[in-house]
Amino acid sequence: MDTNRGHEDPGRGGAPLPDAGAMVDEHGRPPGEPSRTGTGAGPAADPGRVDAARAPRAPQGSAAEGPVGEAEVNVLVSHCDREGAEAVLGVLAKAFPGMTPPAPVPARAAAAPGAAPSIWAVTVDVRRRVPAAGPPPRPASAVRAELDGAAEPVRRVRAVLEEAFTGEHLGTVSGEHELQVALRLTARADV
Repeated sequence: MDTNRGHEDPGRGGAPLPDAGAMVDEHGRPPGEPSRTGTGAGPAADPGRVDAARAPRAPQGSAAEGPVGEAEVNVLVSHCDREGAEAVLGVLAKAFPGMTPPAPVPARAAAAPGAAPSIWAVTVDVRRRVPAAGPPPRPASAVRAELDGAAEPVRRVRAVLEEAFTGEHLGTVSGEHELQVALRLTARADV
């Protein structure tokens, strides 16, 4: 079987390629036929949109950085008592004022014998960061924190937690655009 039929000798038949004298472009369209995106002879671009695209961008870490979804980190706090969770969530709430507060856990449900472990879930918006003030809280026991979101915002939340607590890295899962990090947080010995 001749798979090159028509490519090296236009006289043999088959459709010639552009480099062999064909009157088509690389997509098989004859000259002048519009492509899927048009010929480029359409109306001019909207000047307002062009100016907006050319405008200088705000520096990274500012309040104008990216859409909200790209600047959010989902944080799950578990394997701890209420005080440990409140210590970790308090550090995040002070550092990132845009954090959504966790749903309250009734005191009697958390203290009930044989109750399932509680998990506190919050969403942290990292577009606005406030420097830490004062000594970090000291949880009585270890706290597990799982961070999930775009890579850079997850790194920012992790850095805040590791400034306030001693962080033991339990694992990382990298996706195409997301990062999941598991940490075991304990009170810092140097405070």
